[in-house]
Formats: sequence, structure tokens, C-alpha cells
Amino acid sequence: MTLMVQPRDVDRKVQELRRDIFIEHTDAQRITHQIEGSLREFLAAKELGYASDARGVAVLGRSGTGKTKSVLRALESLGLHRTTVGACPRGHVFVPLRDDVTLRKLRMLISLEYGWTPKARDSAEDIWQYVAAYIERLETQVLVLDEIQHVRAAGPKDRQSMRDALKSLVQPQKGQVVPILIGTPDFAEILNSDQQFKRRYSVVHMTDLDPGVDAWRAIKVLARYCEGAGLELSKSVKSPDFAERLLHASFYAFGELCEICILALKSALLAGDKVLEIEHFRMTHAQRFDCLPDMNPFIAEDFASLPTDVDLNKSGE
Repeated sequence: MTLMVQPRDVDRKVQELRRDIFIEHTDAQRITHQIEGSLREFLAAKELGYASDARGVAVLGRSGTGKTKSVLRALESLGLHRTTVGACPRGHVFVPLRDDVTLRKLRMLISLEYGWTPKARDSAEDIWQYVAAYIERLETQVLVLDEIQHVRAAGPKDRQSMRDALKSLVQPQKGQVVPILIGTPDFAEILNSDQQFKRRYSVVHMTDLDPGVDAWRAIKVLARYCEGAGLELSKSVKSPDFAERLLHASFYAFGELCEICILALKSALLAGDKVLEIEHFRMTHAQRFDCLPDMNPFIAEDFASLPTDVDLNKSGE
């Protein structure tokens, strides 16, 4: 059975699924717990007028595990919604980092998120004085630094300066915040290189999905998304075999699994189908990666032998 739909309506539904439906996941719950605990202690100390260190949170995991989404959803659940330049207050500020991070560049990127462009002659300390003033005036409680692993690309002197700066963020001062660092497991090298730094941050490691344990979770996630899209699941997407194929296609990363489900749902909605079939997953994967059938995990007989980014990481490629 097919339904008459408009592409614009499908695009809106997909965006609603990405934003409004959040599948409960153990790692996401751990992230929320750590952020909530740090934020509550930070605000209690400020309310009492105590000079107390805050505690930062570092969220580390492979690409596709849902690190950033989990952090942002945790902040929203705590009432700290995304804001833009000009808003007041700004409970949290989100800063995406680039691959050439130095201390001055980091502080410049933070200042740009507040709408202020530093002058070429401004030093890292000069920039921070302006940023700290914005933090105080706009009542920023949380500073999120995404892709923090780029610090590893900096020179030894820059890495040391960055460690000192990230440590100082939690100390009582003008501009004190609860910092949240989001990055790949590589950043653990920097975190573990300084015991004072390590003690000031709680760490959440995003886990890989296990085909022997999480097959049922994959089907549960898909069922939740289908419910949100108003679609039914066919028998072809309820079997253990399909669940294992879905996990392999997602590189055993929870965030990527959710994205694959949404893209397959979009394919079904655009086709006007009312029932989600494995064919929607096959077509979506083929279109997304332009791969041959024997490299498509939703078609290939020996799908488990197809490489994943986990395999590439292990082989050093």
C-alpha cells in the first residue's frame, strides 16, 4: 500500500525525527548524569558565594557514536537550549573546533560564538579577558568544545598551554564555567598526560554496540522511529539477521545506527510506502555509498566480512 506524500512534508518529518525523537541509550544517560551533577554543584557553589572548582566533563568516542547529540540533548533536558549571538542569557555556548587549534585560535573561536571578532594584535590573554566578560554578562554556565582531539595536532608547547587553559576553566575566576569536551578516543592521550587535568574532568567513554547483546536494541530503536513516522515494520526488518546487518552497516556506533534508520524511513516515505522493508535499507545504502551489491551489508551473503571503520582503526589504516 502506498500513500500520497509531498517531498517537503517528508523533509519536515525527517527533521522532526532527528530532533524530537531521542532513543534512550546507556551512554546518553551517563552523559546526562555527569553533566547534571557537575552543573548542580557549580550552581550551588555560586549561589552560596563559595570559591570552588567546577568539574568538567569529557565525552570521548568514535565518530558516529552520538557524542555531540547526546551532550546537546542532555543540556536541553536541563533547560540549557541552543542560543545564537545576541541572545541573553546564553546558558551554554557550543564551539566547534578545527584541525589547527592553538590556544589563541581556541579563544578566538569562542569569542566569535559570542559575536566578537578579535583584532590581529590581540593575544590569547587579551581575547580571554573579553570572553570572560561575555561569560559573566550573558550568564553562561556551560562551555562545549567539540572535536577537542584537534589539540593533538598542535605542537608540544601549544598542547601544554591548552592543558593549562582547560584546567583553568574550572577554577574560581571571572569566566568560570562547566566545560564539556567532546572528542575521539585520541584525546585521552592529552587528558592522561597531566594528573591535575585528569582529576578535574569526569570522563564518559562511548561504547561500541555488540552484535551478541544489542541486536534487540537495534530493532527497538527502529520500531520507535517507525512509530514516529507513522510506518509499520515488515517481517523483513524484525529478524535477528537483519538486526546484525543493521549493526554492521552502522559500524557498531549508536548514532550512525539511528541515522541509517532515519534515512531508510525517508526512502519509504518518499516512495509513499506504509510498511518499512529491508529493501528500503538496501536502496538507501547503495545510494549513499555508491557501492556494488556484494559490498552492501543489506544484500551481501557474507556481510560480516565487509570492513568497518572499527576494522580500519585496528589495522592502523
